[in-house]
Amino acid sequence: DILEPKIINPWFITGFTDAEGCFGLYIYPNTASKLGWYVFLDFKITLHKKDRDILDQIKNYFCVGAISKHGEHSINYGIRSIKDIQYIINHFDKFYLKTKKLNDYRLFKIAFNIIKNKEHLTKEGINKLIEIKNSMNKGLSPELKLAFSHVNIDSIKIVEEVNKIYDSNWVAGFASGDGSFQIDIKKSKTTKIGYQVLLRFSIGQHIRDEQLLKNLIDYLDCGFVQKKSYKKYNKEHSEFRVEKFEDIY
Repeated sequence: DILEPKIINPWFITGFTDAEGCFGLYIYPNTASKLGWYVFLDFKITLHKKDRDILDQIKNYFCVGAISKHGEHSINYGIRSIKDIQYIINHFDKFYLKTKKLNDYRLFKIAFNIIKNKEHLTKEGINKLIEIKNSMNKGLSPELKLAFSHVNIDSIKIVEEVNKIYDSNWVAGFASGDGSFQIDIKKSKTTKIGYQVLLRFSIGQHIRDEQLLKNLIDYLDCGFVQKKSYKKYNKEHSEFRVEKFEDIY
């Protein structure tokens, strides 16, 4: 029998992208180009190869892009063609992201329109893309900062939003990407068998998305949010946790 392709919910895709997706703008030297630079956009989701099925479903939903090997144990679903990225723009304009990744998407969309209109083939267009890249993800590399030191680069300010959570498919997608289900078994003097079993569901995020995690408390009507620091990496993040058994239920 021929199996029908699974139909993935669009809000699940957005939730999963909030957890695992990446919107990238890349600018590389290119001597073959008139301006000396090669520019492209890339939307991608990278997962362990055991999760190939979910990437297949997302690819079937968009009907564009390709899945390729990414290292020994990972695979990557990516879209680079400007024509195909239009499908990504259409989706996230309707089913909008809820984490601060929404800011990267909005900058990605501005860059998309610049490239779509061929403005990246001008000095003004390249400079604008440099300004956009400086505000996205990890910002400019030392090489790009040096090459464009003559450009007055200011970070582009995006209006901050805290999006309410109201769709269970988004929650499922977000949890599929960043959620964790744990069972702890600890020694206990208060139980007959000498052990205590604890269940925990958690979702960790960058500290900038702490408010979104607090919105999960309102949506699920349970849980709490705590901050965690990693002195080794000089990083701080927030974690939504559910531990009470009645809340786990």
